Amino acid sequence: MGLKLKMTIDSAKHVDTGIWRATLEPEEAMTLGQCESHSGPFSVLFIESEVDFNQSSQTITFDPNSVNLLNIGSTDQIIILNGDHSDPPEIVDSGPPEDSELINTTEEARTTQPEDDNQEEKNAEFELSQTLATGDKLFLSELPVDVRELGETLLSEIRNLFPGELNYEPRSAKFDETPEIFWTIKILPQDDALRLTVRGTPEDFEPASGIDIELDKFGYSAFHVNNLSQITSAISILKQAHQNME
Repeated sequence: MGLKLKMTIDSAKHVDTGIWRATLEPEEAMTLGQCESHSGPFSVLFIESEVDFNQSSQTITFDPNSVNLLNIGSTDQIIILNGDHSDPPEIVDSGPPEDSELINTTEEARTTQPEDDNQEEKNAEFELSQTLATGDKLFLSELPVDVRELGETLLSEIRNLFPGELNYEPRSAKFDETPEIFWTIKILPQDDALRLTVRGTPEDFEPASGIDIELDKFGYSAFHVNNLSQITSAISILKQAHQNME
């Protein structure tokens, strides 16, 4: 009976069906196969065969012979996509906790509960994630802490107006709106900001308070959002960009 090799990646977080985010240095990602794309903040790995996700240990295990490396990023973050998820991915259960573990967990919950003053915000975040498509959830999972509220609020307002889904583009490290690409968004963690591009040149838009819009490439304009007070103006610009498609 032949030996079947398996590879395990640690610190895996389940984003949605067939999508995980994990930790893997770019140098380690390179060992998974040939890849011409070297752009964006994180690597992208596509696995054709079944994967085993252990929620308790936060590990994902797979056959290294069934992978395609789509991008090598500049950070230790990797997005893992699974093409074999006609059935829900197997989540390996380590069994019920021992009594000592249960006591420790209960005690920890008891001591941390008074410090949790943001339960309503967490519930709202969960409800938002439940209504969004996979690409939108991936965008939310990539938001750094300092711009999380900004990104969640902006995307929620957009989805109230425009149904669609964000699609990550590794080469440009930004998310494109689909199926109608009239706006894109890029996370700028170093600036604690979001950069949006919209269809149309600056003269096509009415002035918007708190927004400096400038010419981008290929008939698009760009602007930055780094404050919740800019959300209303950003939505106004997106409405105009959508009209530019008509």
